[in-house]
Amino acid sequence: MHRHKLWEPEEGVLLGVVFSRLLQAVKLERDAFVWMDFNDRATGDAVILVAITQVLLALGTGASLLDLLNPVNLASLLLSGLIFWLIYAGATYAITKFLLEGDGSVATYFRIAGFAYPTLLLLIFAAFLVDGYRLTLLIGAAWFIVVVAFGVMYVGDVTREKAFLAAIGGYVAVFTIQAIFSGLRIF
Repeated sequence: MHRHKLWEPEEGVLLGVVFSRLLQAVKLERDAFVWMDFNDRATGDAVILVAITQVLLALGTGASLLDLLNPVNLASLLLSGLIFWLIYAGATYAITKFLLEGDGSVATYFRIAGFAYPTLLLLIFAAFLVDGYRLTLLIGAAWFIVVVAFGVMYVGDVTREKAFLAAIGGYVAVFTIQAIFSGLRIF
């Protein structure tokens, strides 16, 4: 059975939708979070955004293109980003659902964190502005937390305070787990 072209969007159109929704999320527009809530395909898009962001972060913080062509280095880089994303989204979901009595599916939390992930590129610019790892991390992660909190407000159906608590709690959970497993060098 042959489908008409109107029903099959071209690949460029799909990428346009993803970047359009990414821009909406960064601008804290509710439509982006509604789309993530109802679009299962957005989980794959979130994974791609995490991977692209990891590569750009590596290049922006001094890694050479030759370093990234090494399959082991690239796999390690991508794996660390995916692990951060999985732990962060899972922890944010758990905090919202079980501690703050919110709603939403875990898949939607993965989508929200994935679409917020490119805001971590602010880490590169923060490194130029301030001297000190902790302050750079705080500035670089601020917009990420804001985007996630707005998504949690919509998906979790919680107050702004609870949403920010969950978004910050997810970050604390990642760093706690990272501190516990720091000897494994997977982050």
